Formats: sequence, C-alpha cells, structure tokens
Amino acid sequence: MPSERPKWDEWALGIADAVAGRGDCTRSKVGAVLLDRGKRLCAAGYNGTAPGEKGCLTDGWCPRGRLSYDQVPAGADYGNCISIHAEENLMIHANREDLIGGTVYVTRAPCYRCLPRLQTAGVWRVVWRTETGIEAKVLDWGAKP
Repeated sequence: MPSERPKWDEWALGIADAVAGRGDCTRSKVGAVLLDRGKRLCAAGYNGTAPGEKGCLTDGWCPRGRLSYDQVPAGADYGNCISIHAEENLMIHANREDLIGGTVYVTRAPCYRCLPRLQTAGVWRVVWRTETGIEAKVLDWGAKP
C-alpha cells in the first residue's frame, strides 16, 4: 500500500515535538532540531536549566514559571527565567559546520533573543508551526546555501 512521505518541514517539526517532551518549564515545553544543508538531522535541544541545577517544572525553582500569564504574558521579558531556551541548547551542542546554512525547526516561534543568535551562528532558515500552518523565516538574505 503506497503512502506519501512527509515533507521535510513536517517531518522535522514532528521530531521537534518529541524533543519538546523533555522540556523543564511550567509555562511552555519547547523543542528544536537542526537539519544541516544536506537535510541530515544533526542536533536537538529543549528548554530547561543547566545540568545539575534545579528546574522549573521538576522543582518549581523558576520565578517566571511561578507567575500566571496575566502577571507575565507570553513573549514578555525573560529576565527572570532560569532556563536555557531550546534553540540556545541546540546551538551549544551542535557542530559549527552543521549550523552554517542549516535549518532549525522549533515547536513555537523563536523569541527576540534567539533569532539573532541563530542568525549569528550561521543558520539559514528557521521553521515553526502556528495554529494555521507552518511559518518560516530566512535569516540569511543572500543566496541559498
């Protein structure tokens, strides 16, 4: 019985969804994966504290995580957040050569601090799922790698 293969964006976002399950945040579990220029899966990251540190979901340690969305709306300042974002965690563990020209898939839109970091790392494209479909942002406005 023939079946269709998922498109690259859907496939990688599905993996990011699975990675998000490891997130350690009371407000939002986020996962990110990197496909290099050859569309090989190279790295993954999820949001949470540094290894060995008390976490938000597991220990209730985060000041931001103890506040409601009325007190701190989604996307508001992360100054009181103790977690490393999924995208940051991915970049810490990825090989530099895999990031350059690669695509990062995230389970939600990257925040104002992660987008420039991804761009500086050489990531060419970032993709995330929205309520109405998939959005993508090209970070390198030059020629496609």
